Amino acid sequence: MKILLTHGPGEIGKLRSLALAWPEVWQGRVLDVGCRSKILQSVLANGSVRYHGLDLYAPADVIGNIEQGLPFMDALFDTVVALDILEHTDNIYRAFAELCRVSHHYVLIVLPNAYEVTSRIRFMCGQPLSGKYGLPPEPPLDRHRWLFSWNEAKRFIQVLGPKHGLTILEEGCLIGARRGAVGGRRLVRLSPNMLSPWYIALLCRLQTTGR
Repeated sequence: MKILLTHGPGEIGKLRSLALAWPEVWQGRVLDVGCRSKILQSVLANGSVRYHGLDLYAPADVIGNIEQGLPFMDALFDTVVALDILEHTDNIYRAFAELCRVSHHYVLIVLPNAYEVTSRIRFMCGQPLSGKYGLPPEPPLDRHRWLFSWNEAKRFIQVLGPKHGLTILEEGCLIGARRGAVGGRRLVRLSPNMLSPWYIALLCRLQTTGR
């Protein structure tokens, strides 16, 4: 099981960690589904990547909704990335199938673990898990549709990946630097469902394994 530490605070720290973990993935055409402000593009600033960001709103390169189908032909991209995206969709099964459909080589998935210890404490104290859950008085532009554990995320990917012609190359945990201090990684390995904020998985098209 792979354990990744975030390289810095916030979203860019997560993205740097993923970029450093699998340098062989960041080649050719890369599709960033749910790209938000395209931070990943700046992290991957090198001549071997042709970056394409898709999201519901600007500044995405392509405006689109994964649940309505990705507007690309099959196997168009070398790598397809979905970082904290699938939990935002109503039809998570179709969304995952679309990620697999447009990938020629790799699919990189990050999913949040709502059963992680800090979330459990917040829930017990009557505090919201995040701004993506709850019942706000005004309709939100976006929210999480699914609440699941690290174990459930792992099972979802392990079962559905092969159904769409992909195999898991590596999977594991993404954690903060403090939790990754001495002894911390061992504890995360023992109980990822309790201690890992994110499940991560790198999948590969079956016939291209060993590229």
